[in-house]
Amino acid sequence: MSTLEPGTTPERESHDVASHLDGAELEVRFPARSGFLRICRINAAAYGADAGFDVDDLDDLRLAVNESVTWLLGDDHAGGVVTLRLRAVDDGLAFEAERTGSSLPDRDVDDIVHAILGATTDDYVTEADAERRLVRLTKTRADH
Repeated sequence: MSTLEPGTTPERESHDVASHLDGAELEVRFPARSGFLRICRINAAAYGADAGFDVDDLDDLRLAVNESVTWLLGDDHAGGVVTLRLRAVDDGLAFEAERTGSSLPDRDVDDIVHAILGATTDDYVTEADAERRLVRLTKTRADH
């Protein structure tokens, strides 16, 4: 057991903390209902933690996922299926959530969602048409 001197913080391991992920992709499918939003948040946060994200990075990631998936799952009465994909990338992760259905209502992305995604991710894409909505985010660790 190691101890820390008062006023010090533990050092990060020098190896690549995401190396055990090695580009592995997690894919989860679930009904397009707002009650499943936490599945996206929990899995993204767990993947981010495994990728070495610090507390601030994880907070940004959770906020980005929450806002983007809330947009994706809006009007859950329209049904459909969501496919969530998480993948380790250089110094971070890629998050993708896609909703498919037979007739999704037209839904624009609010300016506030664009502002939040712009402030909390490195890059993002949203796409929508009558049969598909897609959110793709990339987030890297702050130490890179």
